Amino acid sequence: MGVRREVWSGPTCVAAAATLLLTMTAGCATRAPVPVTRPPVERVADVSAETRKFMILAVNDVYRIEGVDAGTAGGLARLRTLREELEAGGEPVLVLHAGDLLFPSLLSHTYRGEQMIDVLNALDGARGAFDERMFVVFGNHEFDRDELADAAMLDQRVEASEFTWLGTNVDFAEDDDGRPLVAAENLVPSVLVDAGGARVGIFGLTTDTKHPAYVESFGDPVATARRATADLRARGADVVVALTHLRISEDVAMLEALGADGPDLVVGGHEHNAQCQPLPAPDCRVFKADAEARTASVFRIAVGKAGIVGFDHDLVGLDPSVEEDPDVDALVDDWLVRHDREYCTRTLKEPPGCLAEELGTTRSRLVGEELEIRRYETNLGSWIADRALEAFRAHGAQAAFVNSGSLRLNQDIPADTAVTRRHVEELFPYPADLVLLRLDAATLQQVVSHAVTDWTGNGWWLQVAGMAFRHDPESGTATDLTLLGPDGPRRVAPDEEILVVTGDFLAQGNDGYTMLAGAPRVDAPAADLKQLVADALRAAGQQGIAPEVEGRICNTERPGPCLAVAE
Repeated sequence: MGVRREVWSGPTCVAAAATLLLTMTAGCATRAPVPVTRPPVERVADVSAETRKFMILAVNDVYRIEGVDAGTAGGLARLRTLREELEAGGEPVLVLHAGDLLFPSLLSHTYRGEQMIDVLNALDGARGAFDERMFVVFGNHEFDRDELADAAMLDQRVEASEFTWLGTNVDFAEDDDGRPLVAAENLVPSVLVDAGGARVGIFGLTTDTKHPAYVESFGDPVATARRATADLRARGADVVVALTHLRISEDVAMLEALGADGPDLVVGGHEHNAQCQPLPAPDCRVFKADAEARTASVFRIAVGKAGIVGFDHDLVGLDPSVEEDPDVDALVDDWLVRHDREYCTRTLKEPPGCLAEELGTTRSRLVGEELEIRRYETNLGSWIADRALEAFRAHGAQAAFVNSGSLRLNQDIPADTAVTRRHVEELFPYPADLVLLRLDAATLQQVVSHAVTDWTGNGWWLQVAGMAFRHDPESGTATDLTLLGPDGPRRVAPDEEILVVTGDFLAQGNDGYTMLAGAPRVDAPAADLKQLVADALRAAGQQGIAPEVEGRICNTERPGPCLAVAE
């Protein structure tokens, strides 16, 4: 079952067959049969018997209780199994979730995260009892419901959680009586917990990319981390862990700014791909796992009188080799059955089972998995962007771009299979209203330059139609901006104006696209991208669709076609 005890046996830290270990690089995670370790003094396996030891099991950005890839990857039932097996080894295990759990998912449309809290409460095998060893930080998607009235819903979710929430840098607004709008006994600025005789201090940092009406302010990550670390050490912490939902560049900047005054370890989220920083890998102090619990971070930490003696870090793949805990699996199934019935009848006003409706077929594998669609051009992303462009062609549209963070299927659809109503509903968890903008060439260049910022794995990465560019990950640049017109590819002229289609969300300046906030809008009939996609699948009929990657985004490190015209 899952990870055997050999994962920690011997000085070579040999991994069990069911363990997926990754060697991290700056832009991606390259799968290899060696562990990522950071031994400041000596390896964990070599420390003396007097050393205090504990483990950390961490995930981040988990939106689906059931996992992905038809339930064969991730899933909270597998996470429960892994936790149980690690705890069976005798060392205490702290469970950390680095944010993004309540939204967005298809189920959260109906239940607003209630289903996630219910299943997370079962991860200790004692549903109904408070879990003293589980800690969660707010992610930006916890604030998707951002109106003042939504504070009550978030407060209810925190109150219902049988674990601790960390809101170290989140200052919630107060009601007329001076009480924070989101407040509960299990919402704290930081925590000091005993783990195997080691005193572990944990605090949380949340990004300010989403600022709901019920949050007064977000504290500066560096200043907050300095104060929290000092406070926890003054209270006797042997080890200080920052549980963060920040960009990894912000995590690293925080560590560099604070030096010895900062936390010993950062367990993070926000990006959706497994990575560690700063490199080289043996020196990493910031770790993130893959979204949707495709992988989980497992740390074994040894603490001596002077602090951390050493630690090992493994990424464990939660795939079919890890059995699903039967109790959690049954709870997940109950939620899925209930949702299928209620979403169809209440939201879509259709009979139960409507999510299984086949809208069309695909003759090629549609690539929607996040580590692809948030880093490269994919055939699914291009096909969706084509639907946006086609809808506005009659109004002069020349190009279209869609942020990958709005396309949240996070799995591939195999070739020669049906594309169902569920696929489309999961693909578009947010409103998908399209608008037509008039941009000058300089602004369009700013758009593509922002798209490649902090590559890889970010939601502001674009899928495009009617345009192409060249992406150099090493230099972090987007060049050779090209229009793909009826006469073939041509470079965008410096003084040219281009009519582009994008989502209203981006047009408002969100996801960092502030250059679009003041762009002139062209009057055109409204269009909903989700509906356009569903209609196109139906229109394809028995022939189905078979999109291919055409070379619209040319990655200099990945061979393939390229339509960008070089200068």
